[in-house]
Formats: sequence, C-alpha cells, structure tokens
Amino acid sequence: MPAATKKRGPRATRTTEAPMAGTGVPPINIEGTADWSSLSRMMNSKGIQFSKARTAGNSVKVFTNTPADYRQLVALLESIKRPFFTYQLKEDRMDQRVIRGLPREMSVNDIKEDLVSQGIADAEVQQMTSRTTKKPLPLFLVKTKMPEKLAEIQRLAMLTVSFERKKKSSEPSQCYRCQRISGTSRKQRCNWWDTVLDKTSHTDVN
Repeated sequence: MPAATKKRGPRATRTTEAPMAGTGVPPINIEGTADWSSLSRMMNSKGIQFSKARTAGNSVKVFTNTPADYRQLVALLESIKRPFFTYQLKEDRMDQRVIRGLPREMSVNDIKEDLVSQGIADAEVQQMTSRTTKKPLPLFLVKTKMPEKLAEIQRLAMLTVSFERKKKSSEPSQCYRCQRISGTSRKQRCNWWDTVLDKTSHTDVN
C-alpha cells in the first residue's frame, strides 16, 4: 500500500513472513496479546473472517480469508490506532517504470498531467536522483496499475520517450517514518499511518 501526510500513529511491530500460500492474502501482525479476546469479538461483530490466528512473541498474527476481510481488519486497526504490521495486497501494488527521454528540468506535475490526459488516471510521478551526488537526473519514475496502457504512450510533452522496468535494489528498504528496516520485501507496510516501506522519500539510482 503509496501517500498524503497524516498524523503519526503508534509504532508497529515487524514481520517478514510472506503472504499465506493458497490465498495470496498476507498475514497481519497485531501488537499486543492481553486484549485479544475483546479484539476478536470486535472483529466478529464486523464480520471479519480469518482462517487462523497465532501468537508470535508479544503479538498475534492473523490470517484473514479474503482481500475484503484483510481490508476490513486493516481499517479497524487504523480506526482504533492499534499497532500492526503487514504486507500490501498484491492487487494493490503499483507497477513502476522509468521514463527516459525527458529533460531533467521537466516538472513532475506537467508529466503527470500529460499521462493523465493520455489515460493513465492513477499516475504517480517522481524525479530520480543520483545516490552519490543527490542531484536530479533526466529520469522519472512513474507508478501505475495500468502498465499495459502506459506501454502505448510514445510521447510526453511532444518528446519521444521510452519506459523501462525499474531495476530492483539489493539494499534493504526502510520506512522513513517509523525507521524500521525491511529484511525481505519492498512491499511491506507499517501502520505509521499507512506508510508503504520504501528506501527513501525520493527515488535514488546508482
């Protein structure tokens, strides 16, 4: 789960367990065990279904049945400001492509407006920077759930452009709100008010 600035919430615990096999729905690691009975009753009253729950240290790991149950439980935990940690649903992840062919001075807002006008309604655009010098590069990162439509675009701002898949980094990702380090995935999510873990607040390349 990219994001608008929100107030800080309680710190969340960390989990590195992959989504549950067979369902594709990741577990939700809920901090604290003392009030599990009341919390489970609250979940039941809201119709949140889960296949199993087990303790893991001072937390309870809940495996919801469906994406709808997952979203309901996340919404419930956020509403009561309960610390938790989980992964994003696969269907909520956005495809990342690097745009080549634009000048470094190009405004990200202008690029986004052009993409939206060409049918990429959910486009999110960031300018990439050098990891060593921190200076902006003539490369831009676009995130979208419409990669097929993005592949049809040949021009932005009347300039010929190309789109490439963003290369994965070998470095661990970090949430710059809660400062926790991810050991396995760039798609982890803590509830430091709906933060999606990423290495930096902008996008670096070597």
